[in-house]
Amino acid sequence: MELRLGHTTYLVFFISAVNFVLISYRLLIERVPFLEKMFPSLWIFAVVFSAIYIPLAILIGRWHRLRQLKIDQTILVEQNPVIMEIYERVKRMEAILEEMMENER
Repeated sequence: MELRLGHTTYLVFFISAVNFVLISYRLLIERVPFLEKMFPSLWIFAVVFSAIYIPLAILIGRWHRLRQLKIDQTILVEQNPVIMEIYERVKRMEAILEEMMENER
């Protein structure tokens, strides 16, 4: 379990990012003369790429968490019959409690 989580969550992301930088540099930067002048070495390209990519990824992740995650969670809950049953029972209990409180007044 720990191997799978560590591999899929952390190591694969790092390996795919390095792979993307290497392939992009080799196939794009080295073949386009003005880009090769802008990024004469792989390290410069990697630093510039990271300086742009990391803040952009953070902004997109924040947007997703604030906007989309709530929708995703709602859909997951609605698709799970056990959670939907629990949700419906809690709603019924709330209605019963509200009715009991109104009767006490």
